[in-house]
Amino acid sequence: MGAHSPSWGRQKRRLAAMTRGMGDFAKLNADTLDRALQARRRALQGVDREERERAEFALAAIEGYTALLREPLEPAPSRNLSLYSFKLVFPDGRWSIDEKQLPAAPHEGDVLDFAGFGDWRIQGSQRVGVRPAGKPPREFFVCAPAG
Repeated sequence: MGAHSPSWGRQKRRLAAMTRGMGDFAKLNADTLDRALQARRRALQGVDREERERAEFALAAIEGYTALLREPLEPAPSRNLSLYSFKLVFPDGRWSIDEKQLPAAPHEGDVLDFAGFGDWRIQGSQRVGVRPAGKPPREFFVCAPAG
């Protein structure tokens, strides 16, 4: 089960690269801001020097924002992470449950680091029934210390 981007409005195709925040809307907003900036710069022709410098500083900040709207946005890695449960079995028979977000399901033999516990090797998986009845069982990846 992966994360999917919602389909907004009438957009029928996925964009090859999203722009920061809202895809086509960000590009349209950037285009509109560019036109407004050009018009405002033309209007500065007859303004005194001090007012023109203040306005140019403000316009430069808006240009920076416009540039951000045009930057491609790589999908955040956390959007593609899934939560997995692990049963850490200690050599003396005690065990602890922990969870990790991973980009893909772990496999037997994988070694994972658990904060405060060190490295653990996955030995297999265990399904545990849940309540209420009818819900799918939970899968725990059973791990032993890797060292």
